[in-house]
Amino acid sequence: MHLAPLIIDLATILAVAGIMSFIFNRIKQPVVLGYILAGVIVGPHTPPIMLITDTPGIQTWAELGVVFLMFTLGLEFSFRKLLSVGVTAGIAAGFEVIFFLLVGYTLGISFGWSQMDSIFLGAMLSISSTTIIIKALDELNLKTHRFATLIFGILIVEDLLAIVMLVALTAVATTSNVSVMTFLETGLNLVMVVGGWFITGYFIVPRIMAYVGRKGNNEMLTLVSTGMCLMLVVLATRLGYSPALGAFIMGSILAETAIIHRIEGLMSPIKDLFGAIFFVSIGLLIDPKVMFQYWDIILILSAVTIFGKILSTSLGSLASGQSFKNSVQVGFGLAQIGEFSFIIASLGLTLKVTSEKLYPIAVGVSIFTTFTTPYLIKYSSSAANFLEDLLPANFKRRMEQYATWAHRRSHKSKNSKDIQRLLVRWFANGIIVTLIFNLNSGLLDSMFKFDLDKLSPFYRNLSWIITLALASPFIWAMIFTSKKNYVRIRKEKNFYQASVILALPVFTCIWIGILCVQYFPIKNVISIMGGILLLVYFFLYKQLESYYRWFEKSFLQTFDSKAKSKSTHQEILTSLAPWDSHFVNIEVHPNAELVNKSLMDSAVRNRFGVNIVAIQRGQHTIVAPKPREMILPKDTLVVLGTDVQLDALRPLLEVPIEVSNIYPSSANYRLKHINLKPGSSLVGLSIRESGIREKYHAMVVGIERDYSRIINPDTDLKLKSQDTLWVVGEQIMLDALINELT
Repeated sequence: MHLAPLIIDLATILAVAGIMSFIFNRIKQPVVLGYILAGVIVGPHTPPIMLITDTPGIQTWAELGVVFLMFTLGLEFSFRKLLSVGVTAGIAAGFEVIFFLLVGYTLGISFGWSQMDSIFLGAMLSISSTTIIIKALDELNLKTHRFATLIFGILIVEDLLAIVMLVALTAVATTSNVSVMTFLETGLNLVMVVGGWFITGYFIVPRIMAYVGRKGNNEMLTLVSTGMCLMLVVLATRLGYSPALGAFIMGSILAETAIIHRIEGLMSPIKDLFGAIFFVSIGLLIDPKVMFQYWDIILILSAVTIFGKILSTSLGSLASGQSFKNSVQVGFGLAQIGEFSFIIASLGLTLKVTSEKLYPIAVGVSIFTTFTTPYLIKYSSSAANFLEDLLPANFKRRMEQYATWAHRRSHKSKNSKDIQRLLVRWFANGIIVTLIFNLNSGLLDSMFKFDLDKLSPFYRNLSWIITLALASPFIWAMIFTSKKNYVRIRKEKNFYQASVILALPVFTCIWIGILCVQYFPIKNVISIMGGILLLVYFFLYKQLESYYRWFEKSFLQTFDSKAKSKSTHQEILTSLAPWDSHFVNIEVHPNAELVNKSLMDSAVRNRFGVNIVAIQRGQHTIVAPKPREMILPKDTLVVLGTDVQLDALRPLLEVPIEVSNIYPSSANYRLKHINLKPGSSLVGLSIRESGIREKYHAMVVGIERDYSRIINPDTDLKLKSQDTLWVVGEQIMLDALINELT
């Protein structure tokens, strides 16, 4: 019977990958490296046996691996997570990416490489690996530390910037244009397209998923989630964007649904399978001879990556107002490159704009820096303390003053937050208006093969009127939603913010005018816009307001339902933590030292300097618990403190005390039957009065009496002569009970 080569190849890949993952797990190294090494072992560049025959088929599976990696990365993405560390993440990630774009380009030119190779090198070195870093932090039990939270925020921003770079590099490679305007234009188009996807997705997808979550089972939820992911992947590809972009966006849209945890759990095995194949496929492309040929460049780039990322990210974190120790730990945690670098390198090969040497060099740098990542993270605290001790006292005092000032600045006034929300709303409505205009012209072209320029004036005007009617509620929102803010801010005499609000209608007219240019000559647009404003203001104000308010209310329900879920509780609390302290959820082990003690008796505040600000008990949350509140098994404590304080407290809550002498292992328990003979001391007593539970730590689970059986008898049942008791207990205690009765 014939078996397809792809199935044989997959069997080989998964078998070798499974063995390597076991080995690397045992030696406490990232499993990703084991997958890559598995690819090298079965790859075509490792003689003497050619284990893989259907390389194109494996590459197709690897493309699916990229899609599902980006999809699950999107599932972990949240705008709330980004906002909680937004300033720090934005500054640090931006500083790091710009630094390495310049450094990578400069190094490439100094190596004598082509301009395109140098550009791709800078992009590859600028993005750290989310997969490898999260895995390392998890294995070191550091995911809840303050610096780890900052790392997660920076990784989110880096991933977004990487998506922009993928699109921009594609444009640069296809047009051979490396001007700044190309990047700006590409970025603007990306924002419009992605913004349209997000807004449309947030309005539609959560409602679909809520229905599927209520009516369907896990199988249906898996199929619908996967189908939505692949649909947006196809759409992104048709529009000329990366498949990874579509997968990431759909994942981030689903991340705002109330059933996100169910989706994550269902997609995790799929991600693990295809992700393993993706990393193995990376190893398939590695030619050890080429890597040995460029060993000196790999070592140079690895050293530049490690020290450059420590320097750039630490400086970026310091500039955002973080403490010196947290900043250095963030730098040590991000000092490597990973999967995005492979994707960028693969893009260059696919577009045939980079040389073949770039890919193995990128993989070599990734392998070297990935091996160092766990050790850099592990010893980052000691390194930060050592470096901090070397700083002059005056310099450290200045840094503390700057951090305090930056922290105060980050807590904006109500007016500033209102202005921010207003600008976001204005821009989001502008994206919707742009999307409506572009969809209308696109439908005319695709369905009727019409070009707006070739339409008669009547049909052009009719098309414009229909488009304007559909977009009018959102145009109204762009012009008039700032009115209430303006009145309040003017009373407070904040003329700067009032001038920003007054400028929005002007910019709205400019925006709409630019969109109308495709319908009318530019000389007619101004008069047309004036007529539109008069019509909207005097005749359609109330109607458009009611339409828009309905849309806004429906749209925001998506976020309201997510905000009510348990997953956002930690994110809300994180924004309330001052300085270097942060909130951590600690689940209480049933056998921990502080179990069944009150907060007063445990004295955690006096002993460790922490505050227990809430207790999550099942579906009930106790906020600001009183001193006499008990710490019960399986409680989740929301604790505020620094990393040092929290690390000292954790053993008393998460680690069980020695209980082997009190609670024997279930392996020592047995089920035995005991016949009550006439004259037995238990005859005439109830099960409760017999003391079997208290004296022998055993339970009567059944009684045979007069050829009938009583399962789980009531404790008030009187025992009779000739009863057969079925008792569960520890072997030693049951033997003692039998000896006493006989």
